[in-house]
Amino acid sequence: MNIVYLTTSGHHVRKRLNRLEVWDGQRKVQDLHLFHLERIVVFGNVQFSSQALAMLLDKGVDVSFLTSHGRLRGSLVARSSRNIYLRLAQFDRWRDADFRLAFSREVVAAKLTAQRRVLARFRRNHPERLDRSALNQIQRLEGSVAGTQSLETLLGLEGSGAAAYYKQFGKMLSSASFPGRKKRPSTDPVNALLSLGYVILGNEISSLLEARGFDPHIGFFHGIRYGRASLSLDVIEPYRQPVVDRLTVKLFNNNQISPADFEGGAKGVRLNKKKFQEYLRLYEEFLRAPSQGPGSPSWRERIRTQVEALRQMVLAGEALPLDVWRNKT
Repeated sequence: MNIVYLTTSGHHVRKRLNRLEVWDGQRKVQDLHLFHLERIVVFGNVQFSSQALAMLLDKGVDVSFLTSHGRLRGSLVARSSRNIYLRLAQFDRWRDADFRLAFSREVVAAKLTAQRRVLARFRRNHPERLDRSALNQIQRLEGSVAGTQSLETLLGLEGSGAAAYYKQFGKMLSSASFPGRKKRPSTDPVNALLSLGYVILGNEISSLLEARGFDPHIGFFHGIRYGRASLSLDVIEPYRQPVVDRLTVKLFNNNQISPADFEGGAKGVRLNKKKFQEYLRLYEEFLRAPSQGPGSPSWRERIRTQVEALRQMVLAGEALPLDVWRNKT
């Protein structure tokens, strides 16, 4: 299935027979054939005719609208699931303190394991650049998860793991500096690229969850907060480091993206237009490539499998271990 990114503000999307056309004023710049098209991700002010939106709904194509800085505005979800029983089960699981705690343990354990394995793989080739003690610290935190009896304690373990991990993360970068994780605003190129990747991946997960019948806003570890897709945050945790972080390090270290490709200032920086489009292409390549070497599922396939596994957990009321990268490649 294909995902199309529209990134140029001022473009118009119109229906033409059985396809869509993208126009820049009086000039057509792109044809969008709907066969095998799964999602359209829109950055900035791209206009859609009502006929175009109706066709996307009829064909089951989701559309996500983001600002030019990558903040999600909202989504048009075509395939709204009729599985009301899954939503009822999701509500029941949220009210079930034992399930929430058990599932939250799995989320934190998977995230800590992913952090440790990303660092361990890099250290295998560059032992002089990362501290072994940080890996040992994260491993000790992993060992503490199973006996945790409260969400508050799990949040503390997650925070300690993040502190240890991000202290080492900057040492993996050879062509850019990393001042520590800063989210809002991201005033340096590395944080800006991390945040962009997290937003794109989280948005894709939200669409998958909604298409399967979940309410993306009712999470178990991240709980409920007005306007926040908390269940998407639960699902993304094991994939932040092996997907977004590894891609970020790869792009900077291979000079495919450099600090000179960013614009902005104290209120936040972002990729310039040319490199932004290049990043989306490289992101798609990474998501579609085998995750564990030739013949293995892609990251996109693994995430879809995880969403299906979550559906079965919620219906059965049993929390099971989450998908984690094995770092053998």
